[in-house]
Amino acid sequence: MATVEEAQAERGKNRLGYLFQPYRDDKKCHRCKENVYQYEKIGPINGVVFHSTCFRCFECGQFLTMKTCWSSQTDTEDNEVYCLTHHPRVGAVRLDNKALAIKSAVDIQKDFRKGYTKSNEQSRPHMDASAMGIKQAMNAPRAGNLLNEQNSGKHRAQIDASALHIQGALHAQALQKRYQKNFDKHHYPAHIVKKRQQIFDAQKKLEEQLRKEEDELYRTFKANRKEEAKKLSAEIDQEWENRLKELTEKFDREYEKKNNRKLDKKAMTMQFESQKKDLETTMTLKREKKKQNMTLRLREKEQSMTSSLVKKQSEQMLSLIAQKKKELKEELKKEIEKQQAMELASADKGTETPHLNGGAGVEMLPEDVTMDVTLDEALDTLISPATSEPPKPYPPKFRKKQLYSDVSVFDDIDDMVIKVAQNDQLTYTDLVRQLTETLVSDLEKARAIYRWITVKDLNVMEFDDVVDADTPMGLLRGIKYGTETYHTLFMRLCSYAGLPCVEVKGHSKSVGYEPGMKIHPETFQNTWNAVLVDGDWRLVQCNWGARHLVLNKDKDSEKSKKKDTIRYQYDEHYFLTDPDEFIQEFWPYEPEWQLLEKPITLDEFEKLPFVRSIFFHHCMRFEGGKKAVLETNEKGGVDITIRIPENLEDSLVFYYQLRFAEKEKRGDTSYKGASLERFVYQTMVDNCVMFSVHVPVMGEYFFEIFANKIQDANKIGLDPNTAVTPFRLKCACKFKICCKQLTGKMHPLPNCASGEWGPKKAQRHFNILPYYDKPANGEKQENYNAGIVNAENDFELKFTIPRPLQFVAKLRMNQVDDHILDPFVNLSMQRDVLTIYVTLPQAGQYGLDLYARPKESTDTHTLSHACKYLINCSKVLAPVEIPKSTGPSLAMNKDRWGPTALFEKYGLKTLSHKEAKIKVTDSNHVSVEIGLPERVTLTYQFIREPDEDDREYVSMVKENEGKTAKFLINMPKSGNYMLALYARRDTDEAKTMMNVYNYLIQYNTGQQSNGNGHLPTNGKEGKEGKSFFKKLSKK
Repeated sequence: MATVEEAQAERGKNRLGYLFQPYRDDKKCHRCKENVYQYEKIGPINGVVFHSTCFRCFECGQFLTMKTCWSSQTDTEDNEVYCLTHHPRVGAVRLDNKALAIKSAVDIQKDFRKGYTKSNEQSRPHMDASAMGIKQAMNAPRAGNLLNEQNSGKHRAQIDASALHIQGALHAQALQKRYQKNFDKHHYPAHIVKKRQQIFDAQKKLEEQLRKEEDELYRTFKANRKEEAKKLSAEIDQEWENRLKELTEKFDREYEKKNNRKLDKKAMTMQFESQKKDLETTMTLKREKKKQNMTLRLREKEQSMTSSLVKKQSEQMLSLIAQKKKELKEELKKEIEKQQAMELASADKGTETPHLNGGAGVEMLPEDVTMDVTLDEALDTLISPATSEPPKPYPPKFRKKQLYSDVSVFDDIDDMVIKVAQNDQLTYTDLVRQLTETLVSDLEKARAIYRWITVKDLNVMEFDDVVDADTPMGLLRGIKYGTETYHTLFMRLCSYAGLPCVEVKGHSKSVGYEPGMKIHPETFQNTWNAVLVDGDWRLVQCNWGARHLVLNKDKDSEKSKKKDTIRYQYDEHYFLTDPDEFIQEFWPYEPEWQLLEKPITLDEFEKLPFVRSIFFHHCMRFEGGKKAVLETNEKGGVDITIRIPENLEDSLVFYYQLRFAEKEKRGDTSYKGASLERFVYQTMVDNCVMFSVHVPVMGEYFFEIFANKIQDANKIGLDPNTAVTPFRLKCACKFKICCKQLTGKMHPLPNCASGEWGPKKAQRHFNILPYYDKPANGEKQENYNAGIVNAENDFELKFTIPRPLQFVAKLRMNQVDDHILDPFVNLSMQRDVLTIYVTLPQAGQYGLDLYARPKESTDTHTLSHACKYLINCSKVLAPVEIPKSTGPSLAMNKDRWGPTALFEKYGLKTLSHKEAKIKVTDSNHVSVEIGLPERVTLTYQFIREPDEDDREYVSMVKENEGKTAKFLINMPKSGNYMLALYARRDTDEAKTMMNVYNYLIQYNTGQQSNGNGHLPTNGKEGKEGKSFFKKLSKK
């Protein structure tokens, strides 16, 4: 027969420790189905293990490691492993010749980004040094910016950068190869600048015509609003008159019945005036409500009309630009060919031919730029081609990271855009010209427009009541009236830059959406853009990408006169987002605008995991195919694992929140007094973040994961008295967890500091590393890294310390006061190694918190939490009795309130409240003070009717040199509470804490009582005797 200690040890082991059971050798390899031994095992991954020789990509056979393997994101039942290229994912864009047959196009695009275009040698002539016979000219020395050396042999054409007017094209190639150079309009030859000005003039002329159409539309909006407001006012006035007439007639009829009874007539008159006033208030509220609904209805209609107009005008502008650029290109081509003919003639005569740009010198090319482009290609780069008939939507050929791997390549453009945004422009032509005049590629132009919209912060712009269309603010009057949105403005500006852009309508997982929700046609509607960049359609969401600007004021009073530092925030993820990432949040009505090879249905969209931009920004991915709704196993457990890049494992911080999903419990984050966070075990091992959730009761829950990158300011720095700067975590993903069956009872984890378990946090914030002075077996070290310690009797932990630090360690156990366990923890420091030695008093489950601060810091510098471990103790040879706070079922004694005989025997005294019953109405705070003699230990239990454990809402502090125990109580909600006090003498042989006093606290926020003198309990009172106040009310 098992002893009590053995039973307790078994229960402690089975709470969360079983999640990390030792590996069983009887498992077989998932690939070859043969036995797997410990020394050759890899895994488990997705619940299966592999031989090290079998751990290869299922598709191509490439050998993998734990850090390079990928799982299927489309099939939760697929336990295979894949390489990066072949792992299945939702709507993945294939970049090989088998999927899209675009190998040749891909190669050409790659070569173009390197600075030159390699095409078929036989398809068209090339103009390089070898083909055109200008090798000698290219290698000739410079002398006064002239080519003095003449060819002594056969006459050859001398075609250089100036002669061809392709200096801009060469600069564009250099930019693609990261040959950084600041651009301005003077990099274009004067002849080109003049021709470009003609295009701008044509755009301005067309804009004047388009503005007249827009003015007429706004006059229509204004007239419609005025007419609708007039109709609404007349409707409300008519209703007011009718209802007032009914009220008056009713008053007259009742007034006549009273005859000469003056008192009754006076009361009736007062009642009539009161009813009239109430009616007036009701009608005023109704007027405002109808006015609001009318405004929303009209605004939606106006936005649709504005969008249609802007779409039509954008097509006109694109058509104009395409026509003008085509004319300019043909004209330049003729002039360049004429220039070539003149140079050939000059070469025959031995004279110099003036150049079209007015200069005679030749600028030598950069060493890494090769003259291997055709004339048409040079002109296309110099004068970017525009099209009025964009192609149909199709998946892009390249991923976003292949267009640019680092956002810093746009630093110069972003700085320029911020300067432009600080000024106002009178026309869209002027605005777009300032933004894009010095830019060459479609990518740069789209970037400039996106950043201008996100920088401008249109949502908080202030307008005068009357906005003149010819003023700078008139340019954005659609924002003031609510008729123009981010996506409409982006489409308009792109057309002025010659970029085809469309609006895409559909649904989104926006504010208010929760995982598992069904999306209906009228809910969660959204609109975004698709812009054509270098021949590929790219997705843009300006509204979600915009962030407010932050003013960082200088704290130094001497520098207060300096300008505030402005830091503009925006979300990079929503600029040219890859389709397979965009579909996680947005679903278009037209499937082709998903830009996926295999579009998904709305039902499939709803089942996708709920993720936000930070998830993709830090390249996170789920292990296994996760869905938005997860179902627990029979023990209420579900695991979520997120893999992150190796270079971010020491800088990414994660957190979580578990809450009830049911409507009546929504917002609740505790169960029977225990925070729901204590039913989640979070740890990080290598570059994998694991969340093991075990819900306490059947039902539905929302589980939200937050993350952000930690900066140096969030770590313990060199200055010992500098506080660690807090930082904001952002939602990375969210799931709905459904528990339909639950066997057994899940106990909460020890009440340690919130957050992750294991040593990774100490390494991240303090650079404290776990130290192993003895070779540990793989299982033990793996458990230690995950924050799990399986021990008997005692254990020790060691850490290497980078600098002198002061430490505090706290051992915690459920139902045991922390100070009781302090003697069982010992800390020692030898050189740079910290040793924590813990002697466990009893078998069971413990938590160990470690806090630290710089040793040379002042006493006002608070300790920061470094890390925590979960300890499962299966056996103790010499158990030590420790006092425990018994649970509510054992402590409750409804037959006795106030003091027991032991209260006086132990020498305890009531100081603040002499009566056992306390009523609280003004606030949810109350303080109870007890006189405490020497050598008496006091503890407590705090529960809310009927059996909700709210102990965490009470803090006990000792004052007056330990002679007074003060209980600071913070009641979370209305109801009946019991504060049960327990005590024992330190000299007593029996270590049991005895119930010595019961306080009854009635917290009422103004609700109606149920007639028995105590608050209603939402139907949970049940049988006789359940209420704390039942017996008291009968006395």
